[in-house]
Amino acid sequence: MSKCASSSSPERRKFERVSLSLKGLLFDPGDETEIDCELVGLSGGGAALKSERELPPGKHMVLYIEGFGRFEGTTVLNSGTPVLNFTIGELKRKRLTEMLHQFVSRGLPGVTDVRQYARSPSSSSGEIIRENGDRVTCDILDISLDGASLKTEGRPSIGEVIQLGRCPGRVVRHHRHGIAIQYVRAVPPAD
Repeated sequence: MSKCASSSSPERRKFERVSLSLKGLLFDPGDETEIDCELVGLSGGGAALKSERELPPGKHMVLYIEGFGRFEGTTVLNSGTPVLNFTIGELKRKRLTEMLHQFVSRGLPGVTDVRQYARSPSSSSGEIIRENGDRVTCDILDISLDGASLKTEGRPSIGEVIQLGRCPGRVVRHHRHGIAIQYVRAVPPAD
């Protein structure tokens, strides 16, 4: 695994790119398909990818990178290489840049030190309540302060707000075993 920074034209590149070899998973929200991929470059602005499937330019996709998290963006071709240009906020971009510096110096274990909230594996079972009131059993695969990964047969649509115990959560993706949710926090009313 190469972890050296490569930048043939630093004056043209807005974000320092790190050459690497990491597995990723692309999610196409349009048809809810998953595509295995390999990241060959990563920066605060996007990820260079290798995939068995063709990635058409201009497609909105979500990229999951183990240890780094979830990033939305739009596909482009850069010298024949598919790239996902991230459409993320500055706080998330800053956190990603910090994670990349940790990755270069300490490898993947260093990245988890920078995550906002640590994930903990879980073997609990429970149920979710969907917006329409349907109850669906689930196993909690892992959980953190901002969300959870759930093993379930029922797959509420992406964007649906479900109830897990007393915590409402928005479905942010489907995966091989079920769904991932991000908790929805109530916003206090303005005085």
